[in-house]
Amino acid sequence: MSIHQAPFFTQLGILTRRLLLRVVRRPLSELPNLIISAFFLFIYDGALGRVFGASAVGTSLDFAQGNFVNFILPVSIVSASLSGSASGFYIIEDIESGVFKRYQGMPISKWSIILAPMVIGAIRVLIQASLILLIGSFIGADPATGFSGYLAVLGFGFLWGLGFAGYSVAASVKSGSSQGAQAASFFFFPALFIAPTFVPREALKGWLSTAAAFNPTTYVIEAIRGILIEGWVFNVILPGLIVGGIFALITLAYAVSSAKKVNEKG
Repeated sequence: MSIHQAPFFTQLGILTRRLLLRVVRRPLSELPNLIISAFFLFIYDGALGRVFGASAVGTSLDFAQGNFVNFILPVSIVSASLSGSASGFYIIEDIESGVFKRYQGMPISKWSIILAPMVIGAIRVLIQASLILLIGSFIGADPATGFSGYLAVLGFGFLWGLGFAGYSVAASVKSGSSQGAQAASFFFFPALFIAPTFVPREALKGWLSTAAAFNPTTYVIEAIRGILIEGWVFNVILPGLIVGGIFALITLAYAVSSAKKVNEKG
């Protein structure tokens, strides 16, 4: 069956497998972001673990409930989502090689063209998040929700990675250059620190508290922390799920819209 005769999910599967082969051929490209995320996990736990970990039990600093690894691990999981930005570079490669333009001229769903690199970006995030969780378990992570909590955390990693990949794809399609894609990806890095990264949101003051309230990263981090520290507290988990889902849908729609405009101009 040729791709132009195939239903949507068959198209998506073919395009996704094509990009997956590209990832398999470049395994070392996964290392930099993984190393950075693991490095931050070790540094944060080593520098702050004594202050906010077991020694803080019974004090006002006991927001980690005696296990600072559980508290800081979500930051490394979310930082791993930056690997989803590689999705934009796949689009750039296709634009520069002329493949993207050929896709635009074929009876292929624009949604599948855009969603394929987003899925690959989310898979990359899922793999890196799995490795970060494995490292976390070795240094003391102990989810209140048990093994099922790890699976839920990976689900959040996949969802957030999907949204970030969509943003990267949209930026790449709009700019048409690797420089534009890199600049757009850098925009999201500060969002990791304009959030309750090292302390609960209640401890943030002034403009930082306001910024954190409007930062979608906040709700994803809080949801993962809720799973690891408090258990299945749905009034904490649900906002993260909603924000992550809306973010993924918005970036997907924006990426598809950008692709259609590029096609109209072409």
